Formats: sequence, C-alpha cells, structure tokens
Amino acid sequence: MKPGVVPLRPLGLGELLDGGVGVLRRYPRPALGMSAVVAVISTLANVALLLTAFRPFVDVDQAAALQSGNTDALESALGGAAVGGLLTIVLALLSGAVLTGVLTAVVGKAVLGQPLSLTEAWAQVRPALLPLIGCAFVVAGAVAVPVLVGVALAVALVAVAGPVLLLLGIPLALGSTALGVYLYVRLSLAPCALVLEKVSLGTSLRRSWLLVKSDWWRVFGISLLTIVVAQFVALVIQVPFELLGYGSAGDLFSGTGALTTRTLILSSIGSIIGATLVAPFTSGVRALLYVDRRMRAEGLDVALTAAAAAPR
Repeated sequence: MKPGVVPLRPLGLGELLDGGVGVLRRYPRPALGMSAVVAVISTLANVALLLTAFRPFVDVDQAAALQSGNTDALESALGGAAVGGLLTIVLALLSGAVLTGVLTAVVGKAVLGQPLSLTEAWAQVRPALLPLIGCAFVVAGAVAVPVLVGVALAVALVAVAGPVLLLLGIPLALGSTALGVYLYVRLSLAPCALVLEKVSLGTSLRRSWLLVKSDWWRVFGISLLTIVVAQFVALVIQVPFELLGYGSAGDLFSGTGALTTRTLILSSIGSIIGATLVAPFTSGVRALLYVDRRMRAEGLDVALTAAAAAPR
C-alpha cells in the first residue's frame, strides 16, 4: 500500500532516497518555501559575518606579521574570526532546527499522502520550536565535547612528551572523533520524535537512542550516503556561480581570487539555490528513516495502514 511518497512497510535504501525526492515533488510549497526562507536568512547573515568578523583576517598580511614579530593585528583578526566562526555555528544550528522541524511535519503528512500547507506545517512546529533548538544544541554538544577533549588531550600529549607519544595521540584523537560520530547517529532521530510524537526534549533523545540502538550501522550508512549525495548536488549547483564570480577556474580552485562584490553576490545566489534544493532532501530522508525505524521496531506500518484506509 502506497498512499503517499513511500510504501507503508519497512523501507529499502532506494525507497528512502526516492521518498526524499518525492516530498519535494508532492509538497513543493511547504518544503521549498521554508527551505528558501531559511537559506536566504542564513546566507545574508553569513555574508554579514564575512564582511565584519572575518574580513580583518582575510585582509591581514599574515606572512609579514609573522616575519616582523608584530602579531597584534593578526591576533586581533584571529579573535574576530573565532567569534565569527562561533556565530556561524550557532546560526547553522538555529536555522537547521527550524527547517528540520517544518520538513519533518511535511513528511508526517507525505507518508499518508495528506495535504499540508506551509502555514499548517508552521502551526504544527511552532509549539516545539524551543525544544527543537535545544535538541540541536544538545546533539551538537554531544558530538563536539568528546571530539574537542580527545583532540586537545592528543595535542597536549605530543606537546609535553614530544613525537614519542604521537602513536598514542593519533588513536586518541581518532577514537574521540568516532565517539562523536556514534553519539550523533544515536541521537539523530530526536527532532523527528519531537515533532511527530509531540514529546519532551528528554523523551525525544531517549526515543532516538532506542530506535537506533539495534540498527546503528544502517542508520549511519544511509545518513552518510544522503549527506554525500546532497553535498555533490549542492556543489554541482554552486560551482557555476563561483566560476562566474571569480572569473576563472584557476582563481576559484587556487584560492587567489579577490573577494569582490560580484563574487560575493554570485556565490550567495549559488548558496541559496543549493541549500533550498538540498536541505529538504536531507531532512526528508532523515524523517523517513525515523518512520522506517518505527515500522521495523514498533510495527508503525500497521497503524499507518489503518490511518490511510480510514475515511477522511
């Protein structure tokens, strides 16, 4: 039975990916509309950060500063860039939380083939907005803390004892990174539980942890493949705009092109178009993966089949 974008049974890889595309085809207004709004706001904010926090670091002559020993300007530029980088991460988490929530609501209707407007999707997500943002920061923290601690310990070991402890430092850094990836996958379905099950933040994290527990490698593999496909599509879309902005492929890939108004505008347009098309696909596949895990682990397909067959 297939009343919506996917059959109401445990899904294969092809069905998950095709379902992510099907959400865009069947619900272009709520999916692409919200994605475009988020992409425009995020891109404009990132451009503002580039022209303020990051611009001194781009303009400073790093080689001359290091040779002369006067690194005040370089240190100031690095500080501004660090603040700008932190703000960029926060902005990405905020925009990602909002977009994931709305697109999860769309997928919830798309599975049953029911209509949904952008206004209706936003009304469904709005009560869960703060928990969604909190969930984004919790998951980011769960990934960042072990990675940063492991890498910092590895660097400290090498700095104190020298290259002799490099054999210990490298596995430590790699192990902490692997732990961060493991935690991300275990918690990756929490936003979907928040929106579709209407539970609390803590409950959604536990739900994701349990749903992924017996199928970690499959969830990891599908998530990784989805990201690779999405990034490839985004790159294909964005490169022509980058080429037009920099003027030649040599300037683009050598990194020697000047940051001009034309470059900035065309690069921003490419980023907006790429993000608008790619973000709904990745969020849609993740929401469908959540539905798939519930069908496999909890028999959700039976309830969905009954809901689809019920008179409207």
